[in-house]
Amino acid sequence: MNTTALRPKKRKKTKNEIAFICVMLALPVLHLCVFWLYINIDSIFLSFQELDMSSGQWVWTGFDNYASFFREFVREGSVLPRALLNSFSIFFWNDFVIVPVSIFCAYILYKRLPLENVFKVIFFLPSVISVVVLTLAYSYMFDVTFGAIPEMLENLGLGHIVPFDGYFGDKAYAWWMILIYGLWSGIGYNIVLVSGAMARIPEDVIEAGKLDGLTIMREMFSVTVPLIGPTIGTLMLLGTTTIFTYFLQPQLLLGGAAEVVGGYTIAMYIVNNVRGSGSAQMAMGATVGILCAIVGTPIVFLCRKAVDKFFPAYEY
Repeated sequence: MNTTALRPKKRKKTKNEIAFICVMLALPVLHLCVFWLYINIDSIFLSFQELDMSSGQWVWTGFDNYASFFREFVREGSVLPRALLNSFSIFFWNDFVIVPVSIFCAYILYKRLPLENVFKVIFFLPSVISVVVLTLAYSYMFDVTFGAIPEMLENLGLGHIVPFDGYFGDKAYAWWMILIYGLWSGIGYNIVLVSGAMARIPEDVIEAGKLDGLTIMREMFSVTVPLIGPTIGTLMLLGTTTIFTYFLQPQLLLGGAAEVVGGYTIAMYIVNNVRGSGSAQMAMGATVGILCAIVGTPIVFLCRKAVDKFFPAYEY
């Protein structure tokens, strides 16, 4: 029997359908070409050039920008080593502090805590408020003049632990304040995602665990966390993106003092290099961006491998 004759013939698309598909694809393709392909190719070429101030033309300099960057990195008093350390600390803080705290809070809410929906809204509020407003409110809480936290410490007889220059002006506290802000503002979004994943776990699985005598904590680590592994893995993988993109929060909280108090990041270095020095330093910004891509790409792939190994997807 000829099975070829039984196969339905594919209907050819009409001209109107083809035109509709082309129109719908035109904008995303244009966006990809202009804002990704062109920008990245231009950045690669720009990293090998510098602006000739006398002629106003970009001239080819080879690897001079890369050499200048590494000389700046090893220069005594350079902000780059601390900026690199801060950038990686944000990644580890996200994956090993913020994500675990989010999982724990989501699990408590998942176990039908009274007013759980109210707590979800409270946790999520920092994620929907503008980062400018949020950083302003956070800095006001710790302001040494009228902040609620220093005043409370003063009333408790602990005023001596409040630094004279404020928490954001003291080198020993400034970066920790950034990390605490990340925890305060970041867990809400994670809780919503993790709670949604927990809500999809079949009740039969939970009931079977209870019949086997699982305690609430054992249930969390042996049943709940493994079953929401893909969601946890996604949140941890997203943490890798903060290594070379985290600049707005320290910029808003520390401002121009970021360099002095040890609150610099690699992303801040790129932004301030370009914005503060204009076109003359755009090549250095492109150079650092290319180096971040070279270093960051294998980190993302390695994290992806680790996530797939430790958080496999289970069907249920």
